Parts: sequence; structure tokens; C-alpha cells
Amino acid sequence: MDPEGRLGSTDISVRRSRRKRWDKCLLGVLLLHSIVIILVFEKFQLNSVHEKFHLNHGQEVQTTKVWYYYEDGVPNTRHNSSKIVYTVDKDEEAVSWILRLSDMPKIAPIAAERMMLELEKQLQRKSGNKQQQLSNAIRANITGYLRNITQDELNKVNPEWKLFIIDHSDRGVGPWGLWYMETELASMLGWKRIHYITRTTQEHHHMDSWVTQSKKNSQIASDFGTFAGIPINFTEHLGKACSSVQRKTYSARDDINDAINDYMQQNFPSSIDAENDDVTNSPAVAKLSRPMDVRTFWNTTVCKSRANRCEFRSYIAREIAALPSKHPTMKVNTDVVGFIHNTGRKFVSPDYIQALLTTKIIVLAQRDKWEGHLRLMEGLLSGALVLHDPQVYWPYGVVDGENIVVYHSMVDLERKIVYYLDPANEQERISIGQRGREIALSENRYWNSMERLLLNDDNKHVNDYGVSYQPWKGHSNP
Repeated sequence: MDPEGRLGSTDISVRRSRRKRWDKCLLGVLLLHSIVIILVFEKFQLNSVHEKFHLNHGQEVQTTKVWYYYEDGVPNTRHNSSKIVYTVDKDEEAVSWILRLSDMPKIAPIAAERMMLELEKQLQRKSGNKQQQLSNAIRANITGYLRNITQDELNKVNPEWKLFIIDHSDRGVGPWGLWYMETELASMLGWKRIHYITRTTQEHHHMDSWVTQSKKNSQIASDFGTFAGIPINFTEHLGKACSSVQRKTYSARDDINDAINDYMQQNFPSSIDAENDDVTNSPAVAKLSRPMDVRTFWNTTVCKSRANRCEFRSYIAREIAALPSKHPTMKVNTDVVGFIHNTGRKFVSPDYIQALLTTKIIVLAQRDKWEGHLRLMEGLLSGALVLHDPQVYWPYGVVDGENIVVYHSMVDLERKIVYYLDPANEQERISIGQRGREIALSENRYWNSMERLLLNDDNKHVNDYGVSYQPWKGHSNP
């Protein structure tokens, strides 16, 4: 500044530099403020969607938050549910924990810590002191402390926190799982928050014994009868080990359905609406020209090393292969198409998709000792008519004569194949195949089954065997 108080060039430069820095700081603050506002708005919007998803009629849809205890993370599957919200915070107020049966010993100490936090929240609410904790002695031996609390008291502690324990095994793990739930988990968490989900809700499924008897006595016409199994009775475990036992079935695979859609778009683009959903396009899939009459996708070469598991499947394949000797115009195929075993569960073969979509009737049979397999939903997705041996429990919405056809003996199987291949019954066959694809896509995707398992009314629909299995949809039960 000169003697008369005027700014020199150096002073002007300095002030301009300061102003620029100030402007940048101000701009940064405003930008940060804007980002915070946007994030808060988006979080509010997201929470609004998750917590209150409205139907057209203004009815709120029930939702649940889910935390997975999987060492390999959340299952890598498509998730199109507006009712299930995944979270990484296991300690949220109302959250459902999902874990595998084999992970129960690992989850027990984690669940005990969560229970300790819940008890401390109760103390804090009563005292008004948000810093209050259980004594150091109790915290050091929280497991022992919890097991001295009555079940009634444990069940009242934050009932919105639930555990869903899933048994994915083919034949179940025997009594160990339910014993562990009762003695190790329910004893310190309360049985009401524990729910057991299993694929094994039947026993005495001995189709290999039926094969042996049929070969020995040549009673090919004999009904499968009780060889197909009976329900397991879980009633003694309800109210002790868990609050509910629910049936888990294999879901329709997204990759198989995607491959079917790709096949249709490449080969019959004018017959489908790419802008519409998969269910809408089901009639076009079901009405495809299908030159092959019958396929099994199975023969005796598949499981030579584990023949004790697939006597029945192999028997069915041999009988199907022999049908042209009695029905010369019938085209049958028992070739194994595409990938098998674990490879077939992870990857999709184009040859397999083509075979599915060019076959009128797909004949399926289950393993000798248990029920349920991926092939059922794959067959239904194809839009072909699926002929299947009996099951104790069917996947959601699958009904004999409506969207699948069940055979009860070898004579019954042959009779139904001949009937549905009769041109006079073609429309009936196509209609059942179409409805089979529709039920697989509309009610048996992964998220459909998870919604039913997580949001079902645990005690409203329990059969005589203690299994929660009746239909559920949204807020109303049909």
C-alpha cells in the first residue's frame, strides 16, 4: 500500500489470491452440504420404500430386514423382492438372521452377545440411563446367565429379532440339529425367535426297495405306495427347540430361465414380447414345436459309482427306453444332455436348453432315499409337460393335474404318456405345461420362497406334523 492508502500491484495480487481461496472453500462447503442433503434424502427415500411399500390400494406390504451369516457372503442370486431388505448390521432392532444348520456352533457366541445388548437396552429404557450395562461378572459369563433366565422371559426380549436356520442337506442331519437348537440356542435365546427351515420333511423314502421288490416279484404294476415316504412329525419340537418348521424346496434357476429367454429371442423373436415379463411369454414357450415325444435326461451311465442312490431313476429310464417296442411311433430319448453333477448346477449347457424346449413330455424321477431336485423346476420352466413320481410335499402351488402330472406306478406312467401324446389331448398337454412354467416363474423364484419363509405367520398354518406349509401370499392367506 502506498503512503496515500492506495493498493499496490502486489497487494492486489495477494487479495485476489485470498479471495480465490475463500471462494474455493465456500464452494467446497456448499458442495459438501448439497451432497449431505442428497444422501439424507436418498436414505429417507430408500427407507420409505423398504419400510412402507404400498400397493395400488394403499395397503402396506410387510417387509423384513435380513442379515446373512454366511462365510462366503450373501448368496449370489438375483433378488427382486420389495419385501426383503439385506443389511450388514446384525444388531439392527428388527432383523432376521439367516444361517446354515452347520453354522449353529459358530453363531451361538455371537447370538449371546446380541442377547446381552438387548438386555442392556431393556435396563437403559427402565432406568433412563443410556450408559447402564450389566455387571462385569454377568458380561464375563453371559451364556451361563442367559441359561438361568426362564423361556418366557427370553421370548419377550425383542421378539422382532429372529433366527432362521436352514438345512440344505438332501437327507437331513438327523436329530443333532434340533437337539442343538433346543439345548444350545433356545436355552439362551428363547425358542420363539428360532425357525427351522429344511428340505427334509419326509422320511422312509425308499424307492430302491420298490425297485428290488418289483424285480423280485415281477410286480411292475404295483403302486409306489408308502415307498414314496411319509411326513416327519415335528410337533414335539415346537415350543422347545423352535417356533416353526418350514419346508424349503429348490427354486427356479435364474440362469436356466435366462438361457430359455435367449433361445426364444434368437430363434423365435416375433413370438415373444421382450418388454414384458417372463410369465406373459409362457404361452409362446409352451406352444413351441416339439419333435421329441419323451425325454428322461437320465440313464444308467450317470451314477455308476453311486448306484445305491439312483436305482429308481435308472429303472424309470430303462422302462422309458423300452416304450417304442410297444409304441413304434413314439420318439423317446434317455441321453444325458449337457452338464451333470456340480457342473450342471453352476453352468448352463445350450444343448440342454434346446433339448428341454424341443420335448413334449419330460419324465422325472427322484433319488432313492430323498425327495426334491433341481430338475423339477428346470422341467417346469421349459413349458413341457412334466411327469413326476409322488412327493410328500410339493413346491408352492404345484398341483397334480393343474401344472404337473404325477404317475403312481409304471402302468400309470405308460398310460399317461400315451394319453398326452394323443393329438386329441394336445391342447390339454400344452395348457398344463404352460401353467407349470407360470407357477415356476410367479411363485418359485428364490425371492418368492424367501418371502414366504421370512414373512409367514408362523402359527397360522401348521399341519398335523408341525410343518408350516400352507399357502401364503402378501397379507392375506387364500
